[in-house]
Amino acid sequence: MRKAGYAFGVFIAAMASIFTFLTPAQAATGKCPTDSSTGIGFCLYYNSNQAGSYYRWNGNTGRVSDLAGYVYPNNGSGAGAGQAVKNNSASASYSMAGGCVCTSDFVRVYFNSGFLGNYDQITSNTNKQLVNTYNQNASWQSFYI
Repeated sequence: MRKAGYAFGVFIAAMASIFTFLTPAQAATGKCPTDSSTGIGFCLYYNSNQAGSYYRWNGNTGRVSDLAGYVYPNNGSGAGAGQAVKNNSASASYSMAGGCVCTSDFVRVYFNSGFLGNYDQITSNTNKQLVNTYNQNASWQSFYI
């Protein structure tokens, strides 16, 4: 009987670990806070996995055609504080009040200024590693369809 109980316990632990990996790995952690008046927040992070310093825009800013002049503040873990946001971002997070992961609401981070070139798309209430614009990000804009 003990062997059966042990085997069942091992089975439950294995299933729990599988379901952990099946949950939305990109779900927003809440680190990028939403603006209290608009319920929207978009952050670019200095490091991968939404780590290091981050720069947050609220819902009143729906686009930035050139990230020149934006500098990471000393927040998050502090890594990257004082560095330019342009061409120094490794990940992003897009938060909207209500928690909906809505494919019709997203932000695109572009390789070039003026919303040109390759881009990474971040769906509402998710986090994303930048792939096409990793440390080569120059502009961004939001889309609410």
